[in-house]
Amino acid sequence: MPGPTIVIVPGLWLGPKPYELLVEEMKKAVPSLTEFVYAPLVSTGTSSPGNPSMYDDAMGIREVIKPLVESGKRLVVIGHSAGAFLSAMATEDLEVGEKLATPSGGGVERFVFIAGGILPVGATHPETTFVETKGGEAYCRNPDELLFHDVDPAVAKKYEAFFKCQPAEGWAGNCTYTGWDKVPSTYILAENDKVLPPQVQEICAGIAKSDVIRIPTGHVPMLSEPKMLAKQVVTCLELDV
Repeated sequence: MPGPTIVIVPGLWLGPKPYELLVEEMKKAVPSLTEFVYAPLVSTGTSSPGNPSMYDDAMGIREVIKPLVESGKRLVVIGHSAGAFLSAMATEDLEVGEKLATPSGGGVERFVFIAGGILPVGATHPETTFVETKGGEAYCRNPDELLFHDVDPAVAKKYEAFFKCQPAEGWAGNCTYTGWDKVPSTYILAENDKVLPPQVQEICAGIAKSDVIRIPTGHVPMLSEPKMLAKQVVTCLELDV
C-alpha cells in the first residue's frame, strides 16, 4: 500500500535544499514513501519593504497543499521551525473529513512539527532574539553557533550556501487558524536547540496537544542527524521501518 504524500514546509532562511538528506533517509527507511513535495516560504529571499508577509507565506503553503488534497492525496505535513505554525495556518477545511477534503477523499491527516514554533489562534508572532537585520533583510545571528553547532563542518558549509535572507518586516501578524485542532500531530523536540530552547518547545508542543518525541540535536537535525530524524518521523507515522 502506498504511503502518504509528505509535504515539507521549511523554516526561515532555509528553502527546500537542506531537507534533501531527510528525504533520502525516509525513502531508505520506508520504500513505500515515494511522494515528497516542498512548500517553501514565499518570503524567503525577499527584503523589505513591499515583501510578502507571514500571511502570504501561509497562503503560499496552502496553494501547494490544496491541489494535492483535491486530487485525493492523503497528506502528512512536516513543518520545521517557523514552518510549523505557518503550515498549521494554511490548511483550513483541507484536513481529512473537512469541507474541502471530503469530496476527493484526500486531506491532511497529520502534522509533524520539528523544533517548531506554535501559536494559538489570535496570538501575535513574538519578537525573536536570534535574528539580526541588515537594511531590509533579516538573517540568523551567528548561525555557526545557533544553527550549525552540532553539524559536521563540511555539511554546514555545503548547505549554508543555499540559505537566503528573510524580509525584516511582515512578521508582526496574528495566527488565524490552527490545523492541529483537526488532526493528530507529533512534535519532535530538539533537546540541544540554541534557537528555540527546549523549554519553549515543550510549551509549543503543549499548545498543539502533540505527542512528543525527543532527539538529542540542535535546531537543524535534518543536517546534523538526518537518519535519526527520519527514523523518528517514520515512527510517529506508524509506518513499518
